[in-house]
Amino acid sequence: MPAPSRPRERPTRPVMARVIAIVPTYHPDDDVQERLAKLAAQVERVIVVDDGSGAAADAVLGRISDDGHIVVRLDRNRGIAGALNEGVRMALDQGADFVVNLDQDTVLPLEYVATALAVFESANPVTNIGIVCVDRVNGAPALPTWTSPEGFGLVPEAIQTGFVISRECLETAGMFDEGLVIDTVDTEYCLRVRDHGFRIAIARGTDIRHAIGRRAELRPFGIPMRHPDGRIATYQYHSPFRRYYIARNNIDLIFRNARKRPRWVLAVAKRETGGMITSIVSGPQRLAQLLAISVGTFHGLIRRRGMIPAWLRRLIT
Repeated sequence: MPAPSRPRERPTRPVMARVIAIVPTYHPDDDVQERLAKLAAQVERVIVVDDGSGAAADAVLGRISDDGHIVVRLDRNRGIAGALNEGVRMALDQGADFVVNLDQDTVLPLEYVATALAVFESANPVTNIGIVCVDRVNGAPALPTWTSPEGFGLVPEAIQTGFVISRECLETAGMFDEGLVIDTVDTEYCLRVRDHGFRIAIARGTDIRHAIGRRAELRPFGIPMRHPDGRIATYQYHSPFRRYYIARNNIDLIFRNARKRPRWVLAVAKRETGGMITSIVSGPQRLAQLLAISVGTFHGLIRRRGMIPAWLRRLIT
């Protein structure tokens, strides 16, 4: 009698990664629901962390909750770093393998998360990818500094909206620096991640839509600077409120990295000095810009961190 044949083993299915998205909000508009719906189609769960919007956001946040998203409301404004950390901790507690960061006004392309996960899956362990970021923002391309053996473009830093971060990276490098509040939060995190041996890869071919401030006319001391065709030149404008944090936090990072990244420090100092001078001489709000940058510079030098002083906020807004 022939021996019974062994049952054929079924191929094991790969375990699906658990991906949870974190979206900080602050006075969200009505269109955020549509953006969250598109995001939810790419991840297992969406956690919305409202950063102290107050009662004005009750209606919008109520509809977001009705859509099935988790809504966490902070009792006071803590800045982007604090809001992200609140969501990241919750995501890790819920077993996330990867966390996706997204600003409330960012629109992700279809299959973005799948594209990012494919980078993690195909990367050699030696490459040690910790973050996958977008390739383009509003069509402007990332310019990889290095290329991995697998052919992935690697960058030294990137904008945090669109970050797909591995659990290992978060548990090793830690949370976002809440002392910075806003501005340079993503830069500081990228530098720290690299210091822990992780690399940042781009998701090739991806392009997000994201609002990046506004442009103002370049009018030093009221005199318009024009292009050869007669058009008035423009520059990237930041409010005095933002300029305080930009000045203070960049000085903070310069102190931290002066010895180990001297070339990076020189590049940052040159770039930010130019931006600050342009804001002061061209405006709008030249006096408020001068005050915000001066106080921010002083606070950076004395290593003051945390929220902008209430007295300064009143004066410049």
